[in-house]
Amino acid sequence: MLLPKQTLSEAARKQYALFTNPFDGEVISDAQMFINGEIRFVHETAWQAAVGGRMVAVIGESGAGKTTMLDDLKEKIVREHRPVVCIEPSVEGMEETDTKGKSIKSAEIHAAIVLTLDANASVAQSSEKRSRQVKRMLEESVQSGRSHLLIIEEAHALPVPTLNHLKRLHEKMRLGRRPMLGILLVGHPELEKKLNRFDVREVMQRTEIARLRPLGADLSTYLQLRASAAGRKLDEFITPDGVDELRSRLTVKGPGQDAPVSLLYPLNVNNWMVAALNTAAELGAPRIDRDVVRAA
Repeated sequence: MLLPKQTLSEAARKQYALFTNPFDGEVISDAQMFINGEIRFVHETAWQAAVGGRMVAVIGESGAGKTTMLDDLKEKIVREHRPVVCIEPSVEGMEETDTKGKSIKSAEIHAAIVLTLDANASVAQSSEKRSRQVKRMLEESVQSGRSHLLIIEEAHALPVPTLNHLKRLHEKMRLGRRPMLGILLVGHPELEKKLNRFDVREVMQRTEIARLRPLGADLSTYLQLRASAAGRKLDEFITPDGVDELRSRLTVKGPGQDAPVSLLYPLNVNNWMVAALNTAAELGAPRIDRDVVRAA
């Protein structure tokens, strides 16, 4: 039920007079930003990691809105002129072990902090000198009025030792009682499973978990916002029974599962809407209804 990226067909563009795709997954304006109570809680929790030096893990399935949350956080920092320095170690090729890729270790995280604070600095080679260098540079930066947020995306691929190192880093990097470094881990549900392991218990006890959940009852409201952001009305594209069928179609029960699982994540919903629009155009249906969703 998770579709790859869908593109509006020429027939669908003509039938619905669409020059842009209202259900494209990218959020590039406030008008396209969907916020309900749970999403607002996640965004605020991440914000507290940025301005309050807390350790937070944002958990969400693929397409749940993790990247959108991060983009909104950075936009808010700029918009409100907050002196928050975002530190983002490279996670390209990162894997839990070095068998398939390259595991990220505390040395790379230390280097990312140093080079973010001073792009021309030489990173100390020994772990002791590097740790002292990081603390000194953070102290100088805090004393100049700045806060710091370490952001690690794809955090479900972090090795267990690195998770434990992050907890120690967060505790050590303080100026008196004041934390100098907030940590924001962003990853799939596998990250929460990893945090629940006995050998990571100290990390879990100090990490606030915020979960990006499926749209659920807010499906129709979300679709209306996407249509409105493009200057259109939702009923130009889909009927109420079509929305209900889409909700049913994306609520599934897999083998060995006791309860149905919702796949109503924004990116997946967008892709299904585009697929349904293409199907409606192929069938000559004026709008997406229950039968079109079933045929998509």
